[in-house]
Amino acid sequence: DKYIGDAIMALFGAPFEGPNDADNAISTANKMMVELKALNLKRAAMGEPSIDIGLGISTGNVIVGNIGSIKRMEYTVIGDSVNLASRLEGANKAYGSKILFSEFTHARLADPQLVREIDLIRVKGKDFPVGVHESLGYRADEIDCGLGTMLEHYARGFAAYRAMAWGDAEQHFLAALKALPGDGPSAMYVERCRAFAAAPPERDWDGVWTLTSK
Repeated sequence: DKYIGDAIMALFGAPFEGPNDADNAISTANKMMVELKALNLKRAAMGEPSIDIGLGISTGNVIVGNIGSIKRMEYTVIGDSVNLASRLEGANKAYGSKILFSEFTHARLADPQLVREIDLIRVKGKDFPVGVHESLGYRADEIDCGLGTMLEHYARGFAAYRAMAWGDAEQHFLAALKALPGDGPSAMYVERCRAFAAAPPERDWDGVWTLTSK
C-alpha cells in the first residue's frame, strides 16, 4: 500500500475480503523472512552488515478507500487494526521475535502451523488487552534441530507462567533455551519469572503486560 519511513504497509482483503486473507498475510511475512536470510548471506559475503526487520499483523474492520483531499488522495485503510499491527511490529523488539500477530488474525487462520502464544498485552494508547502470537513458519527447517523441542518446553513454561508458578515456568523456559539457544521470548520470560518470583503480582493478576513504548 505505501512506504512509511522505513516501514512497508501491506493490505490483505481490500477492497474485497477473501477466505484466506489471514493465511496469506502470515505466509507472506514468513516468505519475507526466508528471502531476507538469503539476502543477508549475500551481504555477509560482500562484507556488508545484515538487515533486520520485524513484522506486525492484525485483522479487523477498517475504513478503506481514497483518503485525503482533492489535491492529494491515496487509496489506503485506517482504523484500530492498522494501529495495532504497527504496535505489534514494534513489540518484536521487546520479545526478541520477528513476526507477531494478534488474536484476531489467529482466529481467522485456516491452518495455523508453527505458531505459539506470546503474551496478553496492552499496547501503548489502548485500554483493552490483546492476545499476541508469533509465527515461526520461516524456521520450519529447524523443527528437528531444536525448534520442536523448544516449542514443547515453551508451551509448558507458558502454562506455568499463567498459573503463577514462577519457579516451574523458569525451568521450562531455561529448557527451551537449552534446546534452541537465543530464543528471544524464552529468554524474556526467564527474566520476567525471576522478577515476579522476587516481587509477586496480586492474587487476582490478570496476566496482562502493558507495553510502555511503540
